[in-house]
Amino acid sequence: MALDRFRLALATLMEQAPSDPLERDEFFEVNPLPAEDGPFELVVVDEEKGIFAVLYLDRLFEEGDPGQEAIAALVPTYLLGAFGLEPGDWYPTAPFDLGWRSREFLWFLEFTLPGLQPPCRSDG
Repeated sequence: MALDRFRLALATLMEQAPSDPLERDEFFEVNPLPAEDGPFELVVVDEEKGIFAVLYLDRLFEEGDPGQEAIAALVPTYLLGAFGLEPGDWYPTAPFDLGWRSREFLWFLEFTLPGLQPPCRSDG
């Protein structure tokens, strides 16, 4: 199946997550899905809705900085290589940033996986 590698990585992360809802949210904020080292991390943004995000870690941006489009173009290759996700398996929701406390931010692309049912478990 197209989502098998992703399901395996997600199951590995889910097994480590605490059961308390508040602690789970905090856990997912700082623990990415297991993957090879690189300029990206993949995190669970909203467990209930099955929203994930790819964070670009190699540099911070200021609002309007050039180069963000080039990073967005790398995401499909990353998702395919790291998790076996084809471009039709996932759908971006919106790029946004984590820079609410400063003028600099990490580039971040939020996406969903419509074929992953239930959205955040590997037993679907």
